[in-house]
Amino acid sequence: MTRFLKLAALMTALFVQSEANTDTEIINKLLNRGYDWRVRPPGTNLSLPGAHGPVVVNVNMLIRSISKIDDVNMEYSVQLTFRESWVDGRLAYGLPNDGKPDFLILSAGQQIWMPDSFFQNEKQAQKHMIDKPNVLIRVHKDGNILYSVRISMVLSCPMHLQYYPMDVQTCHIDLASYAYTTDDIEYKWKATDPVQLKTGLESSLPSFQLNNVSTTYCTSKTNTGTYSCLRTVLTLKRQFSYYLLQLYIPSTMLVIVSWVSFWLPRTAVPARVTLGVTTLLTMTTQASGINAKLPPVSYSKAIDIWTGSCLTFIFGALLEFAFVTYMASRDQARKKQKKSTASHPPDVQISRALAGPTGNPRLTSTPLVGSEKVKISG
Repeated sequence: MTRFLKLAALMTALFVQSEANTDTEIINKLLNRGYDWRVRPPGTNLSLPGAHGPVVVNVNMLIRSISKIDDVNMEYSVQLTFRESWVDGRLAYGLPNDGKPDFLILSAGQQIWMPDSFFQNEKQAQKHMIDKPNVLIRVHKDGNILYSVRISMVLSCPMHLQYYPMDVQTCHIDLASYAYTTDDIEYKWKATDPVQLKTGLESSLPSFQLNNVSTTYCTSKTNTGTYSCLRTVLTLKRQFSYYLLQLYIPSTMLVIVSWVSFWLPRTAVPARVTLGVTTLLTMTTQASGINAKLPPVSYSKAIDIWTGSCLTFIFGALLEFAFVTYMASRDQARKKQKKSTASHPPDVQISRALAGPTGNPRLTSTPLVGSEKVKISG
């Protein structure tokens, strides 16, 4: 393949050799001698002599920033410098040490053939235009093309929140050709440093830690053909310290405060009711605020188990208060009943008995025991 490219570059350079030494002259001769930017350059296939294979596009990128990792919409924002390089023998213009510039810089308006690359999981994207388009097109004398552009994108990132907020998420940056199949374009990662990170990026995220960045291939097969694909894998670990200070410690304190009612006198009903209801409502509000920042999912999350446990303890303390109050009032009612029975005067029992030969009734006064009723003995 290397020999073929050198031969193509030599043949093309002979056509441009005719006294074109300035950048303007070289560019004019390259782009105005029948160059068709709509047709891809010929690739090479050394396994079949005389056959042309796909154009090999080498890719690397510099990730400048990662921000706005959105759990609700399951997306994140990234800004990167995206670079592609390939060989177009039709744009070769010289040989080594021939006195011509080693490379030419083309403006964004000068049309040459470029791969139709797109990001498969991209939702929104923009190229930076301030104060000029942030685009670099460099043509080397051997026909090697370097294309570099700075872009900002919003990419989808399906998240699994079973272990939230102690979870680790894996987000992708997928690159593929939209129209060309593997017969026309083959993407490859650059051999050295395919993905670079801006200094300090790993620890600059507000709520995540960038643990690892790796590269792989994701070639896919559809009804229209097989398409070459490159994938960047970002491993993001959620920072736990924020949730420890904003969630776990406050909820633990609410549970402890609700248990204070155990040391209050059982007769302090207003204080115990206020304490139990207030902590229960506060914990409910906190749980609602947590779920408002997360998508509605069908499975239970680690944070749901924690908030559910806290609510159970607080509600249990409130039930304990209700039970103790009920038992105390019942016990008090029994004591009142006994006290009332003990302080009642003795009942008079009227006994009618035969009073000797006269037959007159005789009244006797005797205390009644239990539920005995007044008896008249005659």
